[in-house]
Amino acid sequence: MQDAPPGGSFFELSPSPCLVLDAEATIVAANQAWQRLGYSDGELVGKPLSKLLRPSEGPVVGAWLAEPVTPRHAELRAAGGTWITHELRATPDGERVALLAEPARLDEDAQRERAERATANWQALSTCLTDFVVTADRDGAVQTLNRDPPGIPPDALIGRPDSFFTPIAPKDRPALRERFARVVRSGESFTYETRVEYPDGSIGTFQSRLGPIRAASGVTGVVLVTRDITAQRQAEAARNAAEASLREYMTQLERSNGELERFASVASHDLQEPLRKIQAFSDRLDRKFTGSLPQTGRDYIARMQDAARRMQNLINDLLMFSRLSTKGQTVVEVDLARTLRTVVSDLEVRVEESEGRVELGELPVIYGDPMRMRQLFQNLIANAIKFRRPEAPPVVKIRARLEGEGEQQLALIEVEDNGIGIEPRFRERIFGIFERLHGRGKYAGTGIGLAICRKICEQHGGSIEVDAAPAHGTVFRIQIPVHAREEKEKA
Repeated sequence: MQDAPPGGSFFELSPSPCLVLDAEATIVAANQAWQRLGYSDGELVGKPLSKLLRPSEGPVVGAWLAEPVTPRHAELRAAGGTWITHELRATPDGERVALLAEPARLDEDAQRERAERATANWQALSTCLTDFVVTADRDGAVQTLNRDPPGIPPDALIGRPDSFFTPIAPKDRPALRERFARVVRSGESFTYETRVEYPDGSIGTFQSRLGPIRAASGVTGVVLVTRDITAQRQAEAARNAAEASLREYMTQLERSNGELERFASVASHDLQEPLRKIQAFSDRLDRKFTGSLPQTGRDYIARMQDAARRMQNLINDLLMFSRLSTKGQTVVEVDLARTLRTVVSDLEVRVEESEGRVELGELPVIYGDPMRMRQLFQNLIANAIKFRRPEAPPVVKIRARLEGEGEQQLALIEVEDNGIGIEPRFRERIFGIFERLHGRGKYAGTGIGLAICRKICEQHGGSIEVDAAPAHGTVFRIQIPVHAREEKEKA
């Protein structure tokens, strides 16, 4: 609680700003006349007098307060930053000083110069602001605008009764009127969001700050600082719509995955059972009646058996691809050198029949799904053997290196062969499902193997691409994070 200032009622009723200072020139009381300079009640208490003075004048006024024989002139800072010359009169009262600050009387030229300087400062400030700044009197008539509002002529606002509320969308006007009345009545300030309706019917969204304009007599009007955030709100609405669309897409994707898993179940049971019967009965026909059938009949049986085998391979590959899409992966430590030795061992017969060889360089240990890593390299090596040149035995070279550190470390793996190669225009297409560049009569297969390879790499957070080998053939370049994240099991 403040102590009673010297002079009592004079201090409170004085139209000129008055202060009570302690021995350190700290303000202990300030009368309401300081509101003329934009300061709210009690705002100055506890602050040093030097906060109201120019830095160069602080020491001089401090020395003068010790022996205030005659009044002195000094510029005091208003709350908005304007410097106003006052005549200071000090009256010591024990350890305290009562300070009266009367605005200095200016001649006509000085007053005009000060008004022009204040106007120029206001225009420079308001013009540089990207926000709209609007002032209005207590009755809501617009007094000044720092720029023309879009689509609304300034003449339709400035000086017009109730024009402060004209641009506001009709449904938002009652709330603004209530805020306006509270500012005029209490001197409070408010931050809020409102909408503006333009003459063409379009709506803009604005973020606003509404506050009082003060004078010695109290609140004489309001000032509005408002920022157009229409584009921001539209972007937020677009983002929300995109997020909703993404959630719907994810829901559909989960539904699709469920249907894919059901298809896998059908393919593994319902489709394979009749296929096994076709294979069984065609084998019986071949064993029991091949001797009595003409060459045309034997050819029909051979074609039927070949079609059944292709169908079986296609079903198995589709099962593999669908399981990659619907089953989560288990992340454990995978020694790629050991994995590759196992894969080469499994393909030993094919390698020997083609008189080829597989050369393994140094391979790192990564974290991933061991079964999928094995499938990845088995497909790539098998393809290298299959698509070999007739005049040269296949040679497959596999090498790797690490790049980066910590959680961002990558394993860069190359699988190079000396086969028939791939034309540049087909190097992306080959990773599509069912994509074949050659007829069945020349190279067997279902066209799913490389699609499975890409799927495995992507599920490990990596990638795969193909390029021409330096000498002849192709080189598959694989990037896989050393530290893969474990996927949750999908429904």
